[in-house]
Amino acid sequence: MHPDSQIYGFTDSNWGGGTEKKSFSGSLFYFHGALGWRAHKQKVVALSLAEAEYNALTKSAQDLSWIKQLVYESTNKELSCVVHSNNQSSIAIASHPIYHHETRHIDFLLHFIRALLEQQHLQLKYLPTEKMPADLLTRNVPLAKSIPHLKSILSNPELTSMGE
Repeated sequence: MHPDSQIYGFTDSNWGGGTEKKSFSGSLFYFHGALGWRAHKQKVVALSLAEAEYNALTKSAQDLSWIKQLVYESTNKELSCVVHSNNQSSIAIASHPIYHHETRHIDFLLHFIRALLEQQHLQLKYLPTEKMPADLLTRNVPLAKSIPHLKSILSNPELTSMGE
């Protein structure tokens, strides 16, 4: 699908990075260029990195749904949404709605993302950590590693060969 007909995001999370052991999430959103970002401390303590990343994916999906509706109301265009994550476990949890013993404790509200996937309102794509621009929003990144991310953020990361 042509990038002009997509709204896409990049999401990342650390695991238990704060003094309260709550994870930090970061997301970047694009539609015809950089559109917005979010960096916040998660409200719950995640029991694994996969859960922290799943929380971040869900929040990004909520934000993208709102952006999609806003674009539709102003342009009357129906757009697709794509979220890039660097955590394959969180993508699997969202994409395969079966009972997993390891994830039984995850709040049902977080399964909002599953409904979006089932209705084909959202796609999830894996992106390796070294190419994840949202990494800058979740932890201190050394300058040498942050420069490629900054260049990606200021350009159009979906179009700059993200390693699909």
